[in-house]
Amino acid sequence: MIVDRVSLSDVYVAQKRVKPFVLNTPLAKSFWLSELTQAEVWLKLENLQNTRSFKLRGALNALSWAREKGTVKVYSSSIGNHALAMAQAALFTEREVTICVPESVSPKKLKELDRYSVGIIKHGDEPSLTEHFARRLATEKKGLYVSPYNNPEVICGQGTVALEMFERVPKLSTIICAVGGGGLIGGIGTVAKAINPNCRVVGVVPSACPNMQRAVQQGRITPMLQEYTLAESISGNIEEDSITFPLVQELVDEWVAIDEADIASTMFEFLDQEGMLIEGAAACAVAAIAKKVINFKPREKVAVIVCGGNVNRNDWREVVVDHLVGASRSA
Repeated sequence: MIVDRVSLSDVYVAQKRVKPFVLNTPLAKSFWLSELTQAEVWLKLENLQNTRSFKLRGALNALSWAREKGTVKVYSSSIGNHALAMAQAALFTEREVTICVPESVSPKKLKELDRYSVGIIKHGDEPSLTEHFARRLATEKKGLYVSPYNNPEVICGQGTVALEMFERVPKLSTIICAVGGGGLIGGIGTVAKAINPNCRVVGVVPSACPNMQRAVQQGRITPMLQEYTLAESISGNIEEDSITFPLVQELVDEWVAIDEADIASTMFEFLDQEGMLIEGAAACAVAAIAKKVINFKPREKVAVIVCGGNVNRNDWREVVVDHLVGASRSA
């Protein structure tokens, strides 16, 4: 593997660290998506994970590693899901965690963070600015900075999602995953290609901010103007030296970009068909199947990562209003 400490064996080490604290979330067959595609589609329901996203896995592995190294002070940055994960992981590992969040962070997520004994600092109007500030703070305070994605322990922790999937369905041939900074798909791709080199790994991005897809196409990471997207948890620019970039270049076979209308309608369809409210990033990945953007072989075993269920109230209101307007126009 081209990145040190990101290998299948490292993911197994991560699994031992996190297993006592994370849920082995269901890998449930979707009759809706299976009938739609004629493939065998499975949903990895990380929206049911503790803190309602996959992020706990990476945060817990990173803080467990810090505890093993005797590091007490830890700093991080996040627009939401990683922050909640770090706060929960701090509770499990007894680390002193300070989390930097953008000024635009949702009040709902701040209220949830207030339940934990972590420091919270607001800084910056764009996630990349918050990341730079948190890194500088960690250096000044002689602490450890844990990126939401640009960290080998975080990547390996996220890779435990794939270990659980292959344990449940060993012959998976395609895995579909939403991509922001690349930590999740980097970990999943590491496991998938080690277990089955022919497994197809598909990265899905919102059309409004296809940051990693654009970087792969250009061969380098460059800042982009960030537009609004319902998939807010995978928006924001990527650090220029991120170790996820070479991982993604090596491991991701195909890219799909999903527009906002399809993300919104898929959130509603998932609630209607599967009975669960999922966030925009998760709907982005599901939409790649629901909107028939990807071709599958009959009865092919496909897994899609339902990465989270933390939904901003205003975003959900927008989805509902758009659905009602669309329904009235078609009536």
